[in-house]
Amino acid sequence: MRVSSRRAEKRGSHITIKSIAAMAHVSTGTVSKVLNEAPGVGPETRKRVRKLIRDLNFQPNASAQSLAGRPTYNIGMVIPHTGSYSMASVYWPILLTSITDQAAARNRNVLLSTARSEEDVDSAYKSILRGRRVDGLIVGAEQFGARQLAELLLKEFPFVVVGKGALLTPYWVEVDNAGGASAMTRHLVDLGHRRIVMLAGPHDYPAVKERVAGFSAVMREAGLEPCVHHCAYHTEAAEDRAAEQLRTLLGDSPQPLALFVGAGDLVMPALRVAAELGRSIPSDVALAAFDDHPFFEHFSPAITAVSQPIHELGRVAAELLFAIMDGRQPEPPSRVLPTRLMIRASCGESPAQAPAPPAQG
Repeated sequence: MRVSSRRAEKRGSHITIKSIAAMAHVSTGTVSKVLNEAPGVGPETRKRVRKLIRDLNFQPNASAQSLAGRPTYNIGMVIPHTGSYSMASVYWPILLTSITDQAAARNRNVLLSTARSEEDVDSAYKSILRGRRVDGLIVGAEQFGARQLAELLLKEFPFVVVGKGALLTPYWVEVDNAGGASAMTRHLVDLGHRRIVMLAGPHDYPAVKERVAGFSAVMREAGLEPCVHHCAYHTEAAEDRAAEQLRTLLGDSPQPLALFVGAGDLVMPALRVAAELGRSIPSDVALAAFDDHPFFEHFSPAITAVSQPIHELGRVAAELLFAIMDGRQPEPPSRVLPTRLMIRASCGESPAQAPAPPAQG
């Protein structure tokens, strides 16, 4: 059966699962299994049903209703990065664990969707909205654009954004990025550092902009010129470029220098490059990070970091989503959670903290 793309586009909104089942000579349950990529369907039948779905441009309503109008008891989580990067980081697995715990307490499952590539984030949304059936969605704010927002709003789909994106969304939860960066910069200034450089993440990420704003404000208050460099770190190639930037920064800058990296993923490249250049931490380079890591306190020297309440972030995001799904208006509809400084040895000591010099004579 051939259907032109124009005709399919016109008819797509009128096609139902029941229609697909009738044309494929299968049950509605079989069509549902194909849509949800569930087992129990033969390869030829699956191929025939998929072809009809594609030819007719069929897009199932993923807004929380099963065939009988019952909830699916699934929620979705969209991570706007590749699976290989997301699962190798600290932030996303902790966030996912927290959300999963909250869902399990309510007898719900969590379906995870990640991007095929950093350049194709939309694939994560297509996968979970068109190929899965979920009752609500938790979305990572990084790379959350107008297309994704329009699709979710158009479908009246319950969703909560983790992180405050560039676009206004009704429900979101975020950490105090500006406040955390301000506190860390003030700590470096109080230690006596005057040459402070920030290596931040991608310049178009809202969270990165807030961290840079917090850093810059404190630098200006102290009468210092903010020095900010941006880099990506979500792929192996991007990490190599970040390491090259660090070689330039640490190689050209006079000693001593304070380096504030705007993401925990940049700590290892910074340590590696400092060792390559023979720079000692903290005597030659004071190192601080936005994002803590369970291993940072065990490094030598231990890494000073801004700690994000990631577990709390996941808990609040899930509670907001469940309230929306229950038809309640969450109050407040958005939350900003505080960060805290984990002061360790990688930034050195202030004059007041330093041991007194030995007595003369």
